[in-house]
Amino acid sequence: MTADSSSPPTARAPQTVTPRAIALGLALVLVLVATNPYLAFIVDYWTVGSGAILNGPVAALFLLVLANGLVKRAWPARAFSRTELLFAYAIAIIPVGLAQAGGLPYITATTTLPVYMATPGNRWATLVLPHLPAWLQLSDPRYATWFWEGAPAGAGVPWSAWRQPMLGWGAFTFALMAALFCLGALLRRDWIEGQRLTFPTVDVPLAITGDAAVPSFRTSLLSNRLFWLGFAVPALYLIADWLNLIYPSFPAVRLHDIEVGRFFAGMPLPWSALSEVYVSIIFPIIGISFLVPTQVTFSLWLFYLLFQLHLLGWASFGVSPYGGGASSVQPYEFASFMEAGGAIALCGVILYRSRRAFVSAWRGLARRGREADDPYAAMSGRWALAGFVAANAFMLWWVSLGAMPWWSFALLIGLFYVGAICIAYLVASGGVMFVTFTASPSSVLLRTLGGGVFAPSSLALMLSLDSIYMREGGISSPLAQMLQASKLLHTARIRARRLGWATALAVVIAIGAGFAAILVTVQRHGAGTLDNWPWSWPNWSICQTLAANVQSPEEPDGFLRVALGLGGGVVLLLVWLQSRFVGWPLSPYGFIIASTYMTNRMMWASIFIGWAAATLVLRYGGLRLFRQLRPIALGLVLGYYLTKLPITVLSAVFGVTQRWGLFSY
Repeated sequence: MTADSSSPPTARAPQTVTPRAIALGLALVLVLVATNPYLAFIVDYWTVGSGAILNGPVAALFLLVLANGLVKRAWPARAFSRTELLFAYAIAIIPVGLAQAGGLPYITATTTLPVYMATPGNRWATLVLPHLPAWLQLSDPRYATWFWEGAPAGAGVPWSAWRQPMLGWGAFTFALMAALFCLGALLRRDWIEGQRLTFPTVDVPLAITGDAAVPSFRTSLLSNRLFWLGFAVPALYLIADWLNLIYPSFPAVRLHDIEVGRFFAGMPLPWSALSEVYVSIIFPIIGISFLVPTQVTFSLWLFYLLFQLHLLGWASFGVSPYGGGASSVQPYEFASFMEAGGAIALCGVILYRSRRAFVSAWRGLARRGREADDPYAAMSGRWALAGFVAANAFMLWWVSLGAMPWWSFALLIGLFYVGAICIAYLVASGGVMFVTFTASPSSVLLRTLGGGVFAPSSLALMLSLDSIYMREGGISSPLAQMLQASKLLHTARIRARRLGWATALAVVIAIGAGFAAILVTVQRHGAGTLDNWPWSWPNWSICQTLAANVQSPEEPDGFLRVALGLGGGVVLLLVWLQSRFVGWPLSPYGFIIASTYMTNRMMWASIFIGWAAATLVLRYGGLRLFRQLRPIALGLVLGYYLTKLPITVLSAVFGVTQRWGLFSY
């Protein structure tokens, strides 16, 4: 049985990290980001991962434990220790998300799409291209055509044309990752030791390695029969679903993206407001939700239902979810801005609760106090604060080269940090697997301040940064991953002093190898032949929004300003009720993500199942039965991720592909 990640470390001395553990972690990053473009976008069955648990590092850790058992028998001295494997995993999870939903695919598309898609009809040549920084675009437009349509036979990647934009974007990406790492280092101790957040997702790597000094199959949770009972459920389902793709006559049950709302689609208002309700049974979400405090999971699914009732209420007065008719209110957008206001308020509460960490770091930086030595800290508080300030200063200088004023960038990056902190907190305390926000930072600024306050060049860079790093990138937030890595090392009693520079090397590898792999793979096939996500769709929104605001700047919306304030008030009220009344059943977490795509399409139904199972077990079986059934919950998680690996290999061998299916997550 694996150690519970919520429990404090045992009394044994902190373990020192070896150089080969760092080398192993860097090798994992290289392999994962180099193979991701082909497996994720061409075969379309496997990704390095999105969400709180990244399936690439999880599968790699599982394979390493299996191989380690064989090495332990043949060459005991060469087997990896538990410390080495977990430290390598901690290095890998922080930067590998860049290869999927954290920036790199969006950067390559943003660099090429405005030129490639410009036509006399959309007038992007005059409305968009003049306002984009020239040093972030390709020097020769024909290479944009190669990227979208495929290069001519025998032509390689024009590295010289890509060098300048990739160095420019790579520098900003590294600075942003450094800022998030330093922010995580500031928050780490308070969240882990002060507030004692549970970090339920950390149980997954701990379950794979077990507690033995030298992990193997026999010494981890993988030898538990209940674990394999849970493992079998998603494994058999995935295999059946894959066989059904190959042989349509093979029976399979569809459990994802079930369009419940289609039954209401043909009805008049108010019932047609429910036409976009989906149900998905995602086994890892069920497993993690079983491990999370029921107060959290209860609020997650309940606020989703309240959001649907909100739409139904407006529809009863003749207002459809996206507006229209005599009313100027768009209920869906109003709700998303309430959530944005709630996220701002929740971030304020989180930072207030962690204020001592920032005060201590400031005193250490000003040499007014001495920080206690902490072997589980990647860096001291004063260096984390200094690094955070330096990274943001570099990003401010970077955007100034693109004619973006400091105040505009400050507003944008401030809202980005609000989202990153809330995402990390929901993952750390609630195990929420996929956290995004419907209202992005740029949309909040445009709709509440108006497009007229931003110069076109500033707006162009703001929209690009938002689309690349702040929308889909939030799914695999590096801040959340950094704090999970810190909790993992703290629980496993592993010294973290080398994590900082090891992660810096890993980020450089992820950026360099990630860009190279994307260009080699995508240019060979042509991005235009692939799914709209993550290639054309996000960048269409950049160009269309910029072109529209250049022609006629958007006016600020007073209703949405009210929504921001109202959402902030609701969250503050929920926080007060939670702290004032023992046993208060609602947390504010569900409120700030109720309307999101991920909540609707993937999470709410699975969270409900996990909550119901945990509630019944705790009520009728008590804590003892709950602990006994933990291996089944972890089996649901690992059975899903680990079964995808052999399916991916077979798909690549036999040329089986899919588009927008179950295996993409």
